[in-house]
Amino acid sequence: MELRIMSPQEGGFAKEIQWNNEELKAEIAAKMTEYEGLVFTEDTIKDAKKDRATLNKLKTAFEDERKRIKKAYMDPYNKFESQVKEVVALIERPIGLIDSQIKEVEENKKLQKKKDIEELFRGIGFQSFVTLDKIFDNKWLNATVSMTSIETQMKERIFQIGSDIHAINQLPEFSFEAMETYKETLDLGRAISEGQKLADIQKRKIAQEEEWKRLQQEAEERKRREAEREKAEKEKVTVSVAESLQTEILEKAVIQEQVYTIDFRVTATKTQLDLLKNFLKESNITYGPVPQKGE
Repeated sequence: MELRIMSPQEGGFAKEIQWNNEELKAEIAAKMTEYEGLVFTEDTIKDAKKDRATLNKLKTAFEDERKRIKKAYMDPYNKFESQVKEVVALIERPIGLIDSQIKEVEENKKLQKKKDIEELFRGIGFQSFVTLDKIFDNKWLNATVSMTSIETQMKERIFQIGSDIHAINQLPEFSFEAMETYKETLDLGRAISEGQKLADIQKRKIAQEEEWKRLQQEAEERKRREAEREKAEKEKVTVSVAESLQTEILEKAVIQEQVYTIDFRVTATKTQLDLLKNFLKESNITYGPVPQKGE
């Protein structure tokens, strides 16, 4: 099967379109110099328009000829291109059918290899938090990558994870936070960074809670002292009012009641006499020695 060009033959293709371009270029260039430095005035504006029309006509003539030659060359090519595309379309259909079958076979091989990789992963004995998708490399599905190579890479990965875990456990602080992040990402640098950030957040939270607790205690203490002060003030006022009322009552009683004077003799000890004396004073009772007859 061979594509053969019958017409035109190899030597029949135009290598160059020959025309008197140099002759015309020289003639037009000389003619165009007449317009250099030319100044039109209101009196000569009609001549300017006439010259512009002439030049545009000349330009259009060249452009029309260029388009005619292009069409003459392109028409057979366009027809040839259309015919070739029809033939190519016939070829592309079986290519598509073959491609789909090749892809299906290759996809089945990849699916089988994925199962083999899963089986290998289960046999390696990774840490409990490590899943296959966390370490999976899509290149492993390529036919050029052997299962032996994949096994070697898995073993190297499990040893690396063990080393990372040891490094995290040696951290003086935030090792728990770092380990939680590492379990999700298997990225030691990120785990340490995230662990530090989480630990800082936790510290700030604790400090904030302690500060809030301190402020709350201070507020409660101020409230308690204020309550005690108000209570003391109320008790003081109550006692003062009671004393005032008692004094007022006694004074009124002294004023309102009739006063009697009696003489009596008391037989008591000194202590009893002192108590009696204090009672008389506190009760505002006037006392003194009994007057003798004739006094």
